Amino acid sequence: MNANNQKPIEIGVHGFNVKNPEKTIGRLRNYIKDLYMFNYGWLGLFGVLFKNKKIAKKLKRLLDAHEKSIVYAHSNGSAIAVKAARMGAKIDTLVCINPALNVKTKFPDTIGRILVISTKHDKATEYARFFDSIPLVELLVTDEWGAMGSRGYIGDDERVTNWRLHDDLDGHSDFLTFDDLDQHMPHLKQWVSNRFN
Repeated sequence: MNANNQKPIEIGVHGFNVKNPEKTIGRLRNYIKDLYMFNYGWLGLFGVLFKNKKIAKKLKRLLDAHEKSIVYAHSNGSAIAVKAARMGAKIDTLVCINPALNVKTKFPDTIGRILVISTKHDKATEYARFFDSIPLVELLVTDEWGAMGSRGYIGDDERVTNWRLHDDLDGHSDFLTFDDLDQHMPHLKQWVSNRFN
């Protein structure tokens, strides 16, 4: 099979405070048949500070083994995916679901395009913004953590599409409830497929 015709690997990357990813990002399996779960386990808040880099290296190895990729990342999973891309991993499409990222994140050139799903009702990423502003802690997380899940991406990167779903989503993980997935996944799958058709 020609490499240009190969189906991209689709990867789900969960948030840090998740003991069972099947109950969050894993629910996408009901809509994406061959979704690969990148399960890095539960991390406490300090685990994020000290383990995100190592986890991103593992994600990079997985991405490097595939010609094309689509990454669906929730919360801290978005920070891990961006870190992997900064290490040189190629991501054709990155879907950031309520990302714990700085609103002015500079996405690496190794990412083809980015969809940011946000809601003003996302309190968790507002807390992430506060965490990123603490002097010594900010040095550890640098450009990663912030309120993008609440405020969306702010900048002029033409690769980024914002879906600000303030009227539909009531919180940080609300997109991953079955009712909201039933409503939004047909549009999301169409948006993603436009890249590969």
